Order: sequence, then C-alpha cells, then structure tokens
Amino acid sequence: MLAAGLAAAGAFVAYSPDAHAVDWVIKNPSQHPEYRAELEPHANFILFRRRYSGVYGRGAELGGGFRATIELADPMFIKKINNTIGISFGVDFTECRYCRYRSDNYAIWSPVALQWNFFLTRSWSAFAEFGGIVRSEGAFRYVDIDPAIWFGTRIHFNNDIALTFRLGYPMFSVGVSFFVGS
Repeated sequence: MLAAGLAAAGAFVAYSPDAHAVDWVIKNPSQHPEYRAELEPHANFILFRRRYSGVYGRGAELGGGFRATIELADPMFIKKINNTIGISFGVDFTECRYCRYRSDNYAIWSPVALQWNFFLTRSWSAFAEFGGIVRSEGAFRYVDIDPAIWFGTRIHFNNDIALTFRLGYPMFSVGVSFFVGS
C-alpha cells in the first residue's frame, strides 16, 4: 500500500501537465500546515510477527488503532529543509493467531517512536519513525517489547486532513491524519 501511494504521488508529479508548476516546499523551512499534534485513527495489517518463543509467525492479522504525534521541533536536524520532529505514541488492537491461550484472541500494541517529517510539496509529505512497541496478549498477559521502524507518506487534502500510509515492522497501516492545535 505504501508503494502504491508513493507510486501514485510520483506519477502525479512526473506526468501532470503542469509538472514544472509543482510547488516544492522541501527547501522552505516551516512552510507546511501549522499544527501542534497529529491525531490518526487507522487500520492495521500484520503479515508476520515474532511469537513469544522467538519464532516468526506467518498469516495476516487485522486490527485498528489510534496514534497521536506531538510536534517537538520545527525545523530540527537539518535547518535548511522543511522538516519537523515529533514524539509518536498510541494503542493498537489486532487479532492474535499465535496467542498462548485461545481465550486471548486479540493483541494489544503500544508504540512509542520518534517521528521525523519531511514536507515535500503542499500536498505530499513523508516520514520515518524509530522506536519501540510494547505488545501483549489479551489483557496484558505475556508483555514483550519489540523494536519498531516505519516509513510512511501522507497525501494532504488540505491543511487539516491527510491520508496516511505507514509501512514497517511490526505492522503497516492506512489511516486519516488530523492536524490540530495551530
């Protein structure tokens, strides 16, 4: 899904009749929607994950969740480009095919990550997230911590709403981002 989103955005930019008129803002720091937080309900898809025995399980697990990202700095690491840094955290629920007990038919995931955003045009941004995720079976049985890394893109409809695609480990997601607190 992320690849499809990136391909669609790239095709739009490369083959639009006014390709030379694309409003690139990557070299203009702080020229992006004003916001303090990003709120994102989303659907999750897990294709494989580490079981508690350390073996990787296969088979799709579906679910949903909510992610919030609080902006920490604008711009941050590279002062000459349009980028922000935020702390991202949330909660996700998915099916649990590999739970130890059949009564635990869902898993709870709690990600915490550093999110680095790059605003490429007024309607397209990309990001990378690095952090960890606490996962558990059912009602917080067999809690474990995994590393987490995601790469994503957003297609902005306006300054307040964007379609968000996230791909990485341990899951990928599709959601809608709401930028609030300007």
